[in-house]
Amino acid sequence: MIEKLEKKAALQTLLLLYNCEKASRTDLRNNIKANIQTIYSALEILKKLELIEEKTMESFPFTVYIYLTERGRRVAELLSEIEAVLKDKT
Repeated sequence: MIEKLEKKAALQTLLLLYNCEKASRTDLRNNIKANIQTIYSALEILKKLELIEEKTMESFPFTVYIYLTERGRRVAELLSEIEAVLKDKT
């Protein structure tokens, strides 16, 4: 199952959402270093793994926001810890 997260944008998406709480698709395009199709493919994989959910705002401009599920938050927290270990050079 972890091989599904190997797509570059999947891990970046989880970490971005962990740090920001929510993001629109535009936010993802502006903050993740990957092409649009890679990001959208990652979103589909993360939805299938029940790590993210999308909610549409009820008023104009009806922005769709992406949130971590509880399961996604647990995975992202572990990824954040791994990232911290990799950054620590001591």
